[in-house]
Amino acid sequence: MSPEVGHVRPRASVGCSAVASFTFTREIAAPAETVFEVLTDHARYAEITPIRRSELEREGEPAPNGVGAIRRLTAVGPPLREEVVAYDAPSRMSYTLLSGAPVRDHLGTVELSAEGGRTKMVYAVRTHATIPVVGFAVVAVVKQSVKRLVDGIVAESERRAAAAG
Repeated sequence: MSPEVGHVRPRASVGCSAVASFTFTREIAAPAETVFEVLTDHARYAEITPIRRSELEREGEPAPNGVGAIRRLTAVGPPLREEVVAYDAPSRMSYTLLSGAPVRDHLGTVELSAEGGRTKMVYAVRTHATIPVVGFAVVAVVKQSVKRLVDGIVAESERRAAAAG
């Protein structure tokens, strides 16, 4: 497995909100179909990540985890509510944050590409912190949370692939 590639480019804009984007790239020893299944099984995130509680608030199309699905994720503080806005199995999923964090225009996109029996995952996030002055700290927390999610998806995908094969 190659090391993650991540970067944050915060910059100030009118209204003092921190604008940031970052990307994690991982090579996973599992087929893309397995990785996509783990990635989009929102209700099981609490089993594979530090998230304490995860539930599907509303099913999407295709059911249950496709476009329009709303997932509710609780780690600390108020739950995050995210909506799936793109779902192209087994290669792409995007979501936007509806509520639960001091950010706006938050978009996460995960792209998977098969490479032999392995999968390359590119998880890209663009977000705008809404709290003046401490926006950079908010972005750091978002980045760390996404990294933990990626780590959980990778570990569970590889576990399932090893069990199947």
